Amino acid sequence: MRTDSWHKRVLLKHAKEIATSGMTYAILALVLLLWHFALGMKFQWQQIAPLSEPSIFIRAFYSAFTFGTLGLLLYVLRFYKVLHDIVVKAFGMWELYNLIKAVIWLGLMYVSYAYLVPWLFKFLNTGASVLFNIANLVLYIAPPIGIALIISIIFLILKNRLALKHRAQK
Repeated sequence: MRTDSWHKRVLLKHAKEIATSGMTYAILALVLLLWHFALGMKFQWQQIAPLSEPSIFIRAFYSAFTFGTLGLLLYVLRFYKVLHDIVVKAFGMWELYNLIKAVIWLGLMYVSYAYLVPWLFKFLNTGASVLFNIANLVLYIAPPIGIALIISIIFLILKNRLALKHRAQK
């Protein structure tokens, strides 16, 4: 196993947790949508947020996220090589080099926690809200098509969930 794949494992682990909770929420939201339609409630644009950000205490997630985004950007820009050339090759100060890298890494993790991850989850939840409201609108404009659409979505979500469980058991 390669040593650079740790961040992929961590991100996939937490992505599965987030997706599973999001799928459960989506199924409940669609069932509630059908229930509202059955009760005769009018169409109204609704804001939903099925996906929630990981806790700050999941340091491995934020470290892996930073490694795959901002850290990768600095690596591609060869920032660390230039820093190494200046601090270590020119002055021979390994301790200072490691300290600077640690401070930069903490700053990048803070930027990921405070700005990137909230933006990403806001974007994903907005997309989910738009899709939910489109399904709601289709349900109220053309009930048979809307009901078929919602039942199909629920079926696909449950089918994917069962496939994920089946793959995990292998």
